[in-house]
Parts: sequence; structure tokens; C-alpha cells
Amino acid sequence: MPAPKYTQDQFDEMAALRKQGLSHRAIGVRLGMSASAVSWHCLRLGADSPNTKTNLPANGGPMSCTRNGVFVRRFTKEEDRKLLGMEATGASVAQMAKQLGRRWNSTRGRLMTLARHQERAENQHQQKWT
Repeated sequence: MPAPKYTQDQFDEMAALRKQGLSHRAIGVRLGMSASAVSWHCLRLGADSPNTKTNLPANGGPMSCTRNGVFVRRFTKEEDRKLLGMEATGASVAQMAKQLGRRWNSTRGRLMTLARHQERAENQHQQKWT
């Protein structure tokens, strides 16, 4: 198995910088990573910018598009519902991906995104009552 590409210190610094409000690009330049790698790892770590804490998901834009020559389709509300249901029953990410006809990494990323949206909604609710 190859050595990890990034160190725990880099992940810790990445999360701290994101929580200070730096963009994915600025963090990537500082740490020698691509902006997309920073974006993925911040999603994985649950590291949000304070500027996006109150942003909740919007349902806009096309359901599918082509990005860099690759066909991409957004997850539907029905797929999100199925994902959360399968996760609650203990299904693996591979099983969920197969069931939805999606790739493993897209499914994992969507689960992390849904968790982040839930956390933001809970934080907003708590702020209203404090």
C-alpha cells in the first residue's frame, strides 16, 4: 500500500484555515494541493468556512451537465431519501452506489454533503433558540 499523499498535519492545518474563512484555492496554494483536493478533504473532515455555515442547499440548476467532458447528474431528492434510508439500515457505500447506479466516490461524497447540510440546519435551529 502506498504512503498517504497528505499528512495529518496538513489535514489539521487545512481544516483550521477553512474555518478561518480561506477559500479552497487559497488553502491549496498554501499547502501545495489542488483546490479540488482541498474541497474533498474539507468535505470529508466537515471543515466549513464561517461564511458558508448558514447556507443551506438550494435546488436550482440543471439536473445533468457535462463537466470537463464527463457527464454529471445531480442527486435527486428521491435518491437522497433512499441513501439516508440505506445508511440507517447499515448498508455499505458500495451497496448504496450499486443500488442507485452511481459511483462509489459520488455516493460517499453525497452522504458527506447531506450530513453537512443536516449539521448546518441544526446549527441554524440552535442559533434561533439561543
